[in-house]
Amino acid sequence: MAESKPKGPAAFIRPVLLVMVLGVVAFFVWRNATRTEGYTGGDVTSTGTVEAVQVQLGFKVAGRLAEVSVAEGSMVRPGQLVARLETQDLDVAVSAARATVEAARASLAEARANLIRAKRDFQRQLELMKSDATTTQQVDDARAAAGVAEAQVAARLAQVRQADNARAQAELQRSYAELRASTSGQVAERVHEPGEMILVGTPVVTLAELDTVKVRAPVDETRVGAIRAGDAVRVRVYTFDRRWFDGQVTDIQPAGEFATRKDWGAQRRDIRTFTVTARLPNPDHLLKDGMTAEVTIHPRPTGEPLVGGRR
Repeated sequence: MAESKPKGPAAFIRPVLLVMVLGVVAFFVWRNATRTEGYTGGDVTSTGTVEAVQVQLGFKVAGRLAEVSVAEGSMVRPGQLVARLETQDLDVAVSAARATVEAARASLAEARANLIRAKRDFQRQLELMKSDATTTQQVDDARAAAGVAEAQVAARLAQVRQADNARAQAELQRSYAELRASTSGQVAERVHEPGEMILVGTPVVTLAELDTVKVRAPVDETRVGAIRAGDAVRVRVYTFDRRWFDGQVTDIQPAGEFATRKDWGAQRRDIRTFTVTARLPNPDHLLKDGMTAEVTIHPRPTGEPLVGGRR
């Protein structure tokens, strides 16, 4: 009787490998059959970008830029002068308008004096008529002269008002030659430099508002449906990785953008993203424009009121 040969290691490894392969295949078959892609509750996390609100400052009149009085990176306060136009032409217009007003007022004063004399002459003619010391024609002529003088006063008064409006408009245009900050912020860019011709509304200086910043983060469509405006948001940036900044969702993009998962084999659905925007108070100006942010959104359960009692 022949002796059986001892089994080598390969004889034991092959069954084990076969079992492992079958187990992996069974796992993927099970996961594919039972997978769910919808929101199942809890926080929604994403990676976004901090954006400062940009405010572009431009003149309301055209002209040549005389000076830009702020530097990039400097902080400005509301009402601070940031740029100025050359004002020679505007100054001439203001002076001419003021001279026109003075001339119109002088003409009005003369017309009023004529009216006073005309009314006195008319009254004198009426008194003389009582004693037959004048004629009806003279009375009528005095009455007509008083009427003409009164009409002249009304015309001169209209001219004064028109001249005053023109002067006010010229002075307003002159005031527009000074560009002042409408809000506090940091100068992000000096778009134009002194000597350049500037058109109406052309941005000269761009401010970045830092008291409140935006954070934009992409959220895929399997979870974005759970997010609503007013949901609480917590943000952390790499510079201050142990500090959280709190804010609220303000806007959810209505149209999808790039796909986070593209299925070229048509076996699963494409998953697109929607940008969620949140606003965060930034009183210490620690959050800077362009910082990468780790965003955690806390969706509210259905029916729960918004923060602050709003619905």
